Amino acid sequence: MTARLYVRSGLSPDAPDAAFAVLVVAPDGTPGERAMAGLGAHCYEGDGALYLVRTDGWAEHSFDAGSLVVRVAVPTVVLRQMDVDPEDFPERSAVDPDAVIVLTARTAADADLSTRPTEATAVFTAAPDVPLDDLLTSEDEWPVLLAPPPQT
Repeated sequence: MTARLYVRSGLSPDAPDAAFAVLVVAPDGTPGERAMAGLGAHCYEGDGALYLVRTDGWAEHSFDAGSLVVRVAVPTVVLRQMDVDPEDFPERSAVDPDAVIVLTARTAADADLSTRPTEATAVFTAAPDVPLDDLLTSEDEWPVLLAPPPQT
């Protein structure tokens, strides 16, 4: 199993044309998916979503050969608080060397998407057979929202 990555607009009533990266991770998937699912306990609730503060993790976006690449970075201290060994994740964040990349996902993306402002990344935890549209319309499934990387 690997995380599924989508690009969707229409998720924000305030900015219906804004494109969002949407990750779907399995709670019993890869070590990175399990770590991402565990970050939900570090979030605060608001407006039908769970928000992860940037000191606990963020999403790094890049574009490569017609693909959007999303990397989820988590500081090693946060992983240790979750009883996750940071040594299980050898890749380091390009933004903060004290953070590791716990998850990388990619999907095809339109070239003009790279010119749009970076938005939050929505992460849903669900079984691999649950369609994204079901998650987006469910009142019971709240996404974890990851901000872009902190400014260095």
